[in-house]
Amino acid sequence: MRKELRRWAEILRERALADGLSFPPVLFEEVGPEEMAMLAAYGGFPRRYSHWRFGSEYLRYRETYRYGLGRIYELVANTYPVHAYLLKGNTLLAQKLVMAHVYAHADFFHNNLAFKPIPKDMEAEMAHHAAFVEKAMERHGARSVEEFLDLALSLENLIDPHALYIQRQAEEDKEERPPDRLQVRPYLDPYVNPPPAPPKEAEEGASPIPLPPRPTRDILGFLARHAPLAPWQKGILEIIREESLYYVPQAATKILNEGWATYWHTRLLLPLLSPEEALEFAELQAGLLAPHGFNPYRLGYLLLKEVEERWDKGRFGPEYEALPLGERLTYERPTGLGLKQLFQVRTVHTDLSFLDSFLTPEFALRQRLLNPEDLPRFAEAKKALLFRLTNGGYPIVELVDANYGNRGELLLEHAYEGVELDLKKTQAVLENLYRLWGRPVHLKTVVGEKETLLSAGS
Repeated sequence: MRKELRRWAEILRERALADGLSFPPVLFEEVGPEEMAMLAAYGGFPRRYSHWRFGSEYLRYRETYRYGLGRIYELVANTYPVHAYLLKGNTLLAQKLVMAHVYAHADFFHNNLAFKPIPKDMEAEMAHHAAFVEKAMERHGARSVEEFLDLALSLENLIDPHALYIQRQAEEDKEERPPDRLQVRPYLDPYVNPPPAPPKEAEEGASPIPLPPRPTRDILGFLARHAPLAPWQKGILEIIREESLYYVPQAATKILNEGWATYWHTRLLLPLLSPEEALEFAELQAGLLAPHGFNPYRLGYLLLKEVEERWDKGRFGPEYEALPLGERLTYERPTGLGLKQLFQVRTVHTDLSFLDSFLTPEFALRQRLLNPEDLPRFAEAKKALLFRLTNGGYPIVELVDANYGNRGELLLEHAYEGVELDLKKTQAVLENLYRLWGRPVHLKTVVGEKETLLSAGS
């Protein structure tokens, strides 16, 4: 960065630390719009494996900027040290705002419990993944590898988003991977350690041990271990699974993370603004918090301000909860606990628990998210929003049997919660699972309020 930006980066860092934020070193770099579009397409990393999806995203970001339809002010990656990219050509104030915003993101990555098991060396891992795929293309042909990537990426959401947080998962991995197996990166395991035997057909004598030992949402991980695939194909499945798991907490905390960063860039910058900068800051803030569609920056920021005000004024606890709605709006018992509560929220919550705990009718009325006459429908609307955030908005599907009917077929079950599956997309996923597994695949779900078994390959 140029000298002036380096000076402000240090000023903002010191202010952030003095106000209670804590984060690892942050490395800033200014990049042009072409580089920023490439980095955005790669999910914030300078190198990824080759695939047309990244090229498509790059063109979308580039053209959006070229035609003035939007711009990416910053990108920040959850790594150690934290890597952040600033867009060249922005005004000094815009860059200062972005740097303050980034320090808050770095604090969130460092302290929020959802990010604790996430590896911080993912930039190097992404480069290893790219090298693995490139080597596979050299050995097996670019077209074969690209077609398999298309197939595998269509299943990238068939993971257990809680896998990294469950101790049982590690114990099961140990059972499936005996002590004499060498510990290597997951995508190299098929090369270094012999793969486990696939389920036997009935006439060959089926194993008495159920596979999987209990229902699992980690379908992609199961296929990487047990599907009849070449080692390079299993390696690619492991790569896609690992990268999907890396992005899980970012998707699960989008509202809270962006709200936290917006709260702190506002708090850190406002006292430093010159009169000439105040108007520009107001314009940038208005654009960021505009009430268009579903704006995670706006909802997260306003809800955090609401939490701070409630805890500063004592609007919490049994006494407050027992009051009628009208009296809650004016209740006040000053405590000054707002900032302490915000740090607690930052540490322990994801979007789902954050909104469930703090999105109240009082907040909705204050922010004019609903009219008083619509209050009876608030609970239903909140439930619908929370449902959208559950599992990233994807249906919950478990693998319950890999030897269904004693024929080595897969049986999956959909956790039906009143919303039916998109049958066209579901059938495409089942077909791709069949192509990977090599035997018929079945899914239990509900269609037209009736239990239904969808199948592919039979």
